[in-house]
Amino acid sequence: MADIERLELNDIERLELNREVMLRLIKALVDGEELEEIANIISMDPNLSAKLLKLINSPYFGLRKEIKSIIQAIAYLGYNNLKDYVFVLLTSSLLKNKSKEEIKKVLKFAYLLRALAEKILPEHADEAYMVGIFEPVKQEVGEETIKEILEKAGISEHVILGLSDSESELGKLKELAKQLIDLCGSIITGENIELPNSLSELDREELIQICLESENKAHALVSTL
Repeated sequence: MADIERLELNDIERLELNREVMLRLIKALVDGEELEEIANIISMDPNLSAKLLKLINSPYFGLRKEIKSIIQAIAYLGYNNLKDYVFVLLTSSLLKNKSKEEIKKVLKFAYLLRALAEKILPEHADEAYMVGIFEPVKQEVGEETIKEILEKAGISEHVILGLSDSESELGKLKELAKQLIDLCGSIITGENIELPNSLSELDREELIQICLESENKAHALVSTL
């Protein structure tokens, strides 16, 4: 841990992550492995450990006391938050030539897709987030490669179908999110625009909230990468 503590923030941002460890970690989180096993997997990659500690001690959480233990960090974050963050790290490592602003757009889309799912397909909200996160990766590395990565990580068939089949439940929701994200600016500023029939289930206040929260969450999280 001493080596990690000596790292400067700028050094941490440039750290390369071990993809095999990341995939093993995602599978362990999906399978609900014990906290100690999760911590052991994270500790296999000092760079991942450094990024996790940077996250937990960032202004994003505003802790009064610094956390220096991986187990403490996991316990504070919880499995769902940790899983979300690991997906973001995996995505940013696969899209390593993208700027932070471009990664922020990915995050905004993922949060927006999850928020829509919470209203329309609540039982698949977390899977919708994964579809949003990995959609740009699919475009970058190809459908077969992303399918192989997700299958290796034990990700559900719902997510894989959402990425590959536009007629699947999550595939349709993804297309709806693409329409909404293009309209968010106009919706927030109150422009009198005609919304697609597919968004008619939601009123404007709900859409404004979804757009704003997605933007704010993406902005906050990308600052920790």
